[in-house]
Amino acid sequence: MTRFLARDEVIEIVRRIASPPTAPYHEFAVLEAIRGELEAARIATRTDAFGQVYAHLARGSAKRALVFAAHTDHPAFEVTDAQGTEGRARVLGGFRQRVFPTDVPVMVQDDAGAPPFRATLLDPEASVEPKHNSTVVCRIRADRELRVGQFAVLDMPGVEVAGDEIRMRAADDLAGCALIVCALLVLREDDRPHDIHAIFTRAEETGLYGARLAAEDGLIPRDAFVVSVEASRALPGAEAGKGVVVRAGDLHNTFSNEAERYLRVARERLADAGMPVQRALLVGGTCEASAFVRLGWTATGMALPNVNYHNAAPDGSFAPEIVRVSDLASGIALAVEAAIAAAEDASESWWPDVRVVPSDIRSLLRRPRRDE
Repeated sequence: MTRFLARDEVIEIVRRIASPPTAPYHEFAVLEAIRGELEAARIATRTDAFGQVYAHLARGSAKRALVFAAHTDHPAFEVTDAQGTEGRARVLGGFRQRVFPTDVPVMVQDDAGAPPFRATLLDPEASVEPKHNSTVVCRIRADRELRVGQFAVLDMPGVEVAGDEIRMRAADDLAGCALIVCALLVLREDDRPHDIHAIFTRAEETGLYGARLAAEDGLIPRDAFVVSVEASRALPGAEAGKGVVVRAGDLHNTFSNEAERYLRVARERLADAGMPVQRALLVGGTCEASAFVRLGWTATGMALPNVNYHNAAPDGSFAPEIVRVSDLASGIALAVEAAIAAAEDASESWWPDVRVVPSDIRSLLRRPRRDE
């Protein structure tokens, strides 16, 4: 059974990965943090032409490899026009607040690593740009001079922990990235056979672009099954604090039953150990499994229930996203046990009993009616 990471170790990994600012097309600091975590643990990484980070762990002879995928961006804002300390900023990704608020405090960031500075977003206007999954532009007023191409994130702490809650500026999907990193750290010490790849993608929020590039260009093994790891909207039947969710599908697609089999086997094994895992069709958004499924890959998903998904508070304002430490622990264990189940090509415990109809039942159902 899975070795568990200490709670404090999981939280510190989340903190280091999720504290750097990120936005679609501006994920460099997070990617560097992920690379640092893996290489400090002596897990080799590589980077593709698009800046996406990969890792691979294998031990023994595995019958099936899995690829765990998570994205490193989160909805944010990009400066599109600048005149001194004022300008325009466009939403990048899916901020869909019921009433988009005005006077939104943000921190302006620079890919070159210049010190961030405060700004305020004002006067939101509807302006649809499908290529960037964007529906809003705003005026921006800053403390310092703005430049086109800078990006801005919500002015809130990257990570705060209160009991079982982790309140994050960007749980989606930096919590998913941290989950994969933690699972790799556990598997590195696991003597059971496994063959696991990880990919940390870019520009998911604007169009699943990183995952689509990985699929289109064959940047991961073609015969491996893909598992998209998300922090997705908490819903009835997929509630925070009740375990990670085996994701049967998303808003647009149902996923592969064959790939999900290994997650279900893992769920069974964790149930025996008293660790909760949920299963649901999560229609709160679209995840990278859809990109892989649509491009002909065998893929499934798992998700951390995410309260205040995409920073949408119930009153329409912006708020930290919230995931649970206990759900993270459940997700790490599920990923590890799914890797082991894939290596074994295991099936659920009930399946051998139903795969073939017993011969006496077959004969019983062939018997004619008595009046014939």
